Amino acid sequence: MSWQQEVRANKAAKAEQARLDQAATTGDEIARLHAAGEETRKNREAAAKLAAEAEAARLVERDRRRGERAARWAAVRGFTATHVVDVLIYGIAVVSFAMAAPAMASYGADVYASALGGLLPLITELGMWAFAVAVLISRVRTPGRPVWGLQAGVWVFGAVACGANAVHGLNRGWGPAVIMGVVSVAGVIAHQLAIASPPRSRTERQRARIERRAAGKAAAAARAAVRTAAAQIDAEGRARLTYTPGTYRVRRGRLVAAPADPDVPGPPDAIDREIAALLENAATGPRPGTTGGGGEPIHRGPVATAEPPAPGEAPDPAPEPGSEPGPDAGDRTAGPAGPDRGPRRSRKRVGPAGTSGNTGSGTPPRRSRDRLWTELQAAVVAGDIDPATASVEEVRKTLRCRKETAKRLHHDLTGND
Repeated sequence: MSWQQEVRANKAAKAEQARLDQAATTGDEIARLHAAGEETRKNREAAAKLAAEAEAARLVERDRRRGERAARWAAVRGFTATHVVDVLIYGIAVVSFAMAAPAMASYGADVYASALGGLLPLITELGMWAFAVAVLISRVRTPGRPVWGLQAGVWVFGAVACGANAVHGLNRGWGPAVIMGVVSVAGVIAHQLAIASPPRSRTERQRARIERRAAGKAAAAARAAVRTAAAQIDAEGRARLTYTPGTYRVRRGRLVAAPADPDVPGPPDAIDREIAALLENAATGPRPGTTGGGGEPIHRGPVATAEPPAPGEAPDPAPEPGSEPGPDAGDRTAGPAGPDRGPRRSRKRVGPAGTSGNTGSGTPPRRSRDRLWTELQAAVVAGDIDPATASVEEVRKTLRCRKETAKRLHHDLTGND
């Protein structure tokens, strides 16, 4: 190969190498540009995503704030709707205080010739408002507590405030004096009339009146019960009051027993206890020691039954001329005289219509036969009468009834004539 051919071959190899180098450089550039574009796209997508999240968070926060704002306004509107009177009255109070307090402050500074005189509204204006708020708080927290002392403080300090403002305005005439005095107490007067002492309906006033009367009657009954209570002294000298349960009326500071109502259950007595014992025995059987050797029950007194009355002996609940007077009346018209007393005289007199009967407020109530039989059973349960050995005279003396009635009761009790 000649040198010319060698030169041409070298040039061709250099050109090919240059072309190859250029192709490699172009591919690298293209790859770099492609990678840069991909990175830029990813960054753009990430930024868009962050922006969308930030926008969503902003919208959520905006909605939350709007909801809270709407809730606050709804609460304000609800409070305003339910407390229209309070809003109006306290508005009047604020305006009254804003007009009267600066005037009193300047007047106090002039009167005392000192800056301390500016504290005069704390006595005139805030003094009456302190008592007014105290009245309201006392009625809310302790409704039963009297507030007349606090109300007296309101009106006293209100009179002081009105007088001080009137004297301040009197320097310019009677008109300004009246206006300044009225303005100073307008708020507290409206507060006391509309909020501290709101008007009540007729039903509420009647209910309050009835409650006061009931409380007064209960207190009077308690005082009368304490006055008539018995004192029980223990071994160490300590005293304890004992009371007699029952139904009473209060008359002239004393307890008077009220007649028992058969439809209203009262405190259990001996008859009730005996009936309860009989029902218990009927349900559970006789208790040990209550049966004899043959297994028959041992009866220690009469047994209350629900048998109908015998023919011709129908109960007579209403008072009749043949019924018996109460035990306090004694035998006014019949019965033997006592050993130390003379013969008793009848206390009957003829009434306006020509009928005879007991008169006066001390007339004892008449007792029907059913009531006498109940009293006889109570006496047997209490041990005052023994059915095995009782006599007609003993029944008559115990029940303080007539002899004919005592005979019938004795026959019903013992079965003997």
